[in-house]
Amino acid sequence: MNSLSNTTNMTIRIDKDLKNSVDNLFKNLGTNTNSAINMFLRQCEREQGLVFTPSMNQTPSKELLESLQEIEDYKNGKIKLDSYDDVKTLRRNLIDD
Repeated sequence: MNSLSNTTNMTIRIDKDLKNSVDNLFKNLGTNTNSAINMFLRQCEREQGLVFTPSMNQTPSKELLESLQEIEDYKNGKIKLDSYDDVKTLRRNLIDD
């Protein structure tokens, strides 16, 4: 961990609503925005690149579309989903599949 004497300030401009939203998000995650930004930058340094894939594509992925369709089919009674009374049964069924 860097000592306080080895830090520098960085100033960024972001939308006020976005800042409030992420401040709340990170608080709920047990951290703060400053620490989250530091984690992001350290991960970028470690990976030597962005830690997400930037894309101009606004089309949902095939997997997302399939999942959304499955939800709609369930809500409309077209399919029935498995349910479990306890985690032990769920785990057993996941392993058997």
